[in-house]
Amino acid sequence: MLPVLGKISLFPYDFEPGNWMYCDGRLLPISDNETLFSLVGTTFGGDGENTFGIPDLTNINPSNCKYCIAIRGTFNDNYYEGFVGDTMLSVAPPTAPNLMECMGQSLAKPQAPLLMIYMGSRFGGDGVKNFNLPDMRGAAPNGLRYLMAVQGNDPNFPRDPYVGELFLLPYEIESEKLLLCNGSRVSTQSHGALYSVLGTRFGGDAEQFALPDLRTVTPPQYNYYISPTGTLPPRA
Repeated sequence: MLPVLGKISLFPYDFEPGNWMYCDGRLLPISDNETLFSLVGTTFGGDGENTFGIPDLTNINPSNCKYCIAIRGTFNDNYYEGFVGDTMLSVAPPTAPNLMECMGQSLAKPQAPLLMIYMGSRFGGDGVKNFNLPDMRGAAPNGLRYLMAVQGNDPNFPRDPYVGELFLLPYEIESEKLLLCNGSRVSTQSHGALYSVLGTRFGGDAEQFALPDLRTVTPPQYNYYISPTGTLPPRA
């Protein structure tokens, strides 16, 4: 499944997944990336005639993780197929009908009933008839914004994510399909697919390897989770 064009996600791999590129500030040719350029412009550099830049987030990459930008993906009115509450950085305002910028706005329960079940009133609202999205306008790096899927898939029923894909969610969930990124160790025998992409880069050994510990870089009231199953990520 293609990501949303211009979405920025954190990955725990030692390679760029297909359709993604490290956010390292490099310049790209406009001729090969016209749609992405229409979203980004010269916000992050380039001459605007032949080249444009992508964000440089190397100084905020957590240990052994890297921010990547989707250079190929869906655009305009395509419905975002991710988890409800999935929160992401983006170079552009939301184009998918179920994505909203996190600006502290209030939503009525009928607008996003599943999100209210999981998130409740942790960011405001009465939690019965309405609830608020977080206001993350001051938390995003320059030129970027945080978007949230206010409608989406139930996190108990994943939509075939990448093995090792990270998700920033504004709630807590206990599920075998999503593991909390708190540095805990898991069995290699039980999670062989995840071990194949992580190895011991976050600690542990061949019998029990460690998950990423992202608690210190997670926004307030949020949690990072990692998918132990799914499709193996393609290499760029």
